[in-house]
Amino acid sequence: MYRVMLSYPLFGSGMRRLEQETDLFVTGCGELAPYEAQFLQADAFITRNVHPDKALIAKTTKLKVIGIPGVGYQGYDLEDLTNRGIALVYCPGMNGRSVAEHAMGLVYALTKQIVRDDREVKAGNYAIRNAFDHMELSGARAGIAGFGQIGRETAKLFRGSGMEVWIYDPFAKPEQVQALGCRYCETLDELLENVKILSLHMPSLSTTYHMFSAKEFARMPKGSYLINCARGSVVDETALYEALESGQLAGAGLDVMEHEPFDVGNPLLRLSNVIFTPHVAGVTAQASERTHALVVDSTLSLLKGKAVSNLANPDVLKHPRWTEVL
Repeated sequence: MYRVMLSYPLFGSGMRRLEQETDLFVTGCGELAPYEAQFLQADAFITRNVHPDKALIAKTTKLKVIGIPGVGYQGYDLEDLTNRGIALVYCPGMNGRSVAEHAMGLVYALTKQIVRDDREVKAGNYAIRNAFDHMELSGARAGIAGFGQIGRETAKLFRGSGMEVWIYDPFAKPEQVQALGCRYCETLDELLENVKILSLHMPSLSTTYHMFSAKEFARMPKGSYLINCARGSVVDETALYEALESGQLAGAGLDVMEHEPFDVGNPLLRLSNVIFTPHVAGVTAQASERTHALVVDSTLSLLKGKAVSNLANPDVLKHPRWTEVL
């Protein structure tokens, strides 16, 4: 029976399968150091948000699979894993609709002042209805930075709400964008200068680190809204705070931040024009069931000698440790 280690319990059928088919150990903890002995005995490690560093990985001789129930594997050194014969399983495309719906929900919550109005009514201020600062979305220009699967799903929802959707992604082709009834932007500046609502959907890379900072916010029309359901590192939080404080941005909806769990001392959390959710855009029950079932099935398939297509480092199957893979 394969030894599988989890950082936290999974959801649904994936978790039940691990309980039935493996020798399972769950830390239920945000740290790996106290469980190094168990890690070094594991055939596979499936982790939602606790990642072993290179020093710990270098100690293991048994580990063959790291499973990530999501797409965020950028923190791993894929070359190092491949050289060690450790396969990295990830789960693309499982939560696209959920993230897109969450972005759409944040747009509605911000432009309709739902959170503020709820707070004011509960405090006895029914007169807040006379603020006349709610925004109708039909005809509004919305921008999407990043036109992968999640960006495309978000574009469909934005279009369904009657918005004019502009797209920037240096890897997207104009005809792909136009096929969804959206406008293609040649440059990021073109996008920023023309949209009232900006939704971010790009990965965390060295090239996207703090991609949105003071210069970018200054290019947006005054009173714009920012939605980030991508990765916290793509936004310079100091610059975002200043843009929100000055009124350059009217509000922001943030499902992610650069440091998670969110630092309660971060000044952004004190702003009334920011709505926060705890990195939950992609963890609806439906998306979690699909994602967790996939990561478990792929992990067990590999351990049983069956190749899978959702490997971040497919060349690992050329390693001598995987000579028996079919």
